[in-house]
Amino acid sequence: MDLALLGNMSIILITAVIVLLVFNKLKLPTMIGLFFTGIVLGHAINDTSLISTVSELGVIFLLFIIGLEFSVEKFSSIKRYALIGGFLQVSITTILISALGLILGLSPNSALFFGFLVAFSSTAIVMKIMQQRHITHSVQGRVTLGILIFQDIAVIIVILITPLLGGHELAFNNLPSLIVKCIGLVVMLYVGAKWFIPLALRDAAKTKNRDLFLLLTLFICMGTTFGTSLIGIGPELGAFIAGLLISNTEYSHQTLGYIQPFQDVFMSIFFISIGLMVNLHLFLYNIVTILVLTVIILVIKFTATLITGMALKLPSKVTISIAVLLSQIGEFSFVLAREGMNYGLMTNQFFSVFLGVSILTMSATPFLEKMTPKIVRLFNNIDYFDIDEELMTLPEEIEDPQDISDHVILVGLGRNGKHMARACKKFNIPYRIVDMNPVIVENQQAMGLPVIYGKGSNESVLKELGITSALCIVISSSTYDETIKTIDAARRLNPDIHIIVRTRYLKNLDDVIEAGADEVIPKEFETSIMMFTRIMDYYNKDVDEITDAVNDLRSNNYDAFRSVTSEDISTYLNHKYTNLEVDSLRVSEDRSIDDFPFTENSLTITGVIRGKDTFIDVTPHFKLLANDLIVFVGHRENINKFFDAI
Repeated sequence: MDLALLGNMSIILITAVIVLLVFNKLKLPTMIGLFFTGIVLGHAINDTSLISTVSELGVIFLLFIIGLEFSVEKFSSIKRYALIGGFLQVSITTILISALGLILGLSPNSALFFGFLVAFSSTAIVMKIMQQRHITHSVQGRVTLGILIFQDIAVIIVILITPLLGGHELAFNNLPSLIVKCIGLVVMLYVGAKWFIPLALRDAAKTKNRDLFLLLTLFICMGTTFGTSLIGIGPELGAFIAGLLISNTEYSHQTLGYIQPFQDVFMSIFFISIGLMVNLHLFLYNIVTILVLTVIILVIKFTATLITGMALKLPSKVTISIAVLLSQIGEFSFVLAREGMNYGLMTNQFFSVFLGVSILTMSATPFLEKMTPKIVRLFNNIDYFDIDEELMTLPEEIEDPQDISDHVILVGLGRNGKHMARACKKFNIPYRIVDMNPVIVENQQAMGLPVIYGKGSNESVLKELGITSALCIVISSSTYDETIKTIDAARRLNPDIHIIVRTRYLKNLDDVIEAGADEVIPKEFETSIMMFTRIMDYYNKDVDEITDAVNDLRSNNYDAFRSVTSEDISTYLNHKYTNLEVDSLRVSEDRSIDDFPFTENSLTITGVIRGKDTFIDVTPHFKLLANDLIVFVGHRENINKFFDAI
């Protein structure tokens, strides 16, 4: 391994950690800290080739995730705002910025390219802000997402026409082979989307092997990206297509959760790499020009989006919020800028100025977003703008009939999950289900159940289930470790949600409650309680007495059983002993256990009930008191012999 390379990466990472710690203390946005890290290290790192390669992976994963999150259902409700709004916003911004470029002395082609660069906003920054502010599913959030989707697709088109703007003519002699390659790619993608990818993901999911599923997902992403690159289409389009292929399967939400950490890491390195490209000398030398251009571009982009919102007849408050969110220059503009450099559309000095302006607009976005209420109040003083505080003029087209709130999330669709789903349906309680068995998910989806594939501990899956607006989550079919992770994720995403857990063993009860569960139901003692209920019914106890006894056993999270180890009642009464039967004996006077022929008849004592107390560790010399109830198990013929003997 190249030690110099390893040393550079170590320096970058530790510097980023230190800078982000400081920025976190100062409550400054993380993104600015990443830019600052790159700028600080700009003169210390000589070889940035690997860093640039890794940062490009961040862009690929970002577009892959955008493709994953894209769905026909979600897009259909905002298609008018994505297509018309996106086209208007990009077109108006491009025209105004191109005019500015001509004023600055750029050639027509360079000015148009400059307009394209500025027209695109940062998907990564805007989406993160919307998630932090919990406005992703609001009116402004969904319209903003629609415009961002249009921009992301438009970026790919601009990348394709950049050579033409640079004066390069199309090689028509290569056109036939290009057409053949494109047809081959379309056929391959169709076959992949229709058969290969769904079946491959289904088989991988059935193994419940996380590594296998993750590697297959990465292969789909990288393989599709490589395939599109072979015919001259940029990797960005390939990554977006790969995401689209998976988005139409039920595995998209779980895939998103697996890929998200990769995207976050690579995008962080991407922002650092942008800082590394900054020539500090040129930046300071042109600081006045950069500051003036930053203000002008923020105003132009805000104005273009404002005009777009007015054309779409959106409420003024919504339009202003969207205009603030989309006022920065995006990360894909850096990818375009590199292409422009290759085709002579930008000089080194102009690239340095553009870099500085881009970083400042991106860094300003979090602060401007916090100032949105003040900006709204300023516009409220203008008679032309009628600010609708309550958004009473919400357009019907962007109302989502699929939105759900105050619902129950069921983690696991086993026997208990199905019972709870039926109960929710019977009593008209809204619910959503998640399960890790792809066969069950497919079958139940075909029957109309609202179930998706994934892990309950996956934040992307929980968000798809509407965790932030849910009232309750029931975790009933996970391993202990997975249960703890699910509780943690649910509590972080919705601190007020009521969490009910069905755990296998009582010994895990304290840990599960400490992890954040509100109620815990140990499976083993629910079995015991059912048996005790049958026993009391056998002794002709009335319903109230049985209810009181059960409530007493369940009170205080089974405190009456806290001394019980794993060798308790249900250990003897689990599914392995289906040929055994339960019976009991009421003691009429003070006796000892060894006074009764339990051992001689191969019977096993599971416990002694004395009033509100239950004793499990019963030895042969255990002293019995009058009215004690001995619970035991054994074969029916042995039980009969026992009663005949006494």
